[in-house]
Amino acid sequence: MSTNNFSRLRFNFGFLLEAPLGTSRLNEISYPTIRVSEDVTLTPLQGQFMATRTSEGVYVNGRFQTAIHTECVRCLEDALVPITIQLDELYFYPPEHAPQDEDAYTFDGETGFIDLAPLVRELSLLETPMQPLCKPDCQGLCMICGQNLNEADCDCKEDNIDPRLAKLRSLLDG
Repeated sequence: MSTNNFSRLRFNFGFLLEAPLGTSRLNEISYPTIRVSEDVTLTPLQGQFMATRTSEGVYVNGRFQTAIHTECVRCLEDALVPITIQLDELYFYPPEHAPQDEDAYTFDGETGFIDLAPLVRELSLLETPMQPLCKPDCQGLCMICGQNLNEADCDCKEDNIDPRLAKLRSLLDG
């Protein structure tokens, strides 16, 4: 595997396996932009996390402030939505001790690296709002012509009359 495929969220915690239980290391990160996976880019990713040796592996907890690139549900333009990611995960070591009934993260003791990218991706997608907006007062698209109403008004006239009652309109017009 080439080093180009390595995540920028890989950290070497091999030294924790030989350390006494309870040994911790505080890590701070600050990336202007980071591509966590093919479908998730975060701008910026800042925060800190603590890695602690436990009897079951390495416990990682911390908090990151970031914004995720997504699409506005009203106007379909690109949106940068601020989110907070709360890390709270146990990386099991040795991997055989991981619970079989759930998706557990494991720690590869041979290389000594923990890759936080899959966890950060999962948590960032879970924190993304169901209906992200580019701005709180986004006006969206015209339902008739598709004009982005944030950029310009359109000349479409709304005709909200039910076709079954269209004959009654002649009474209003006459």
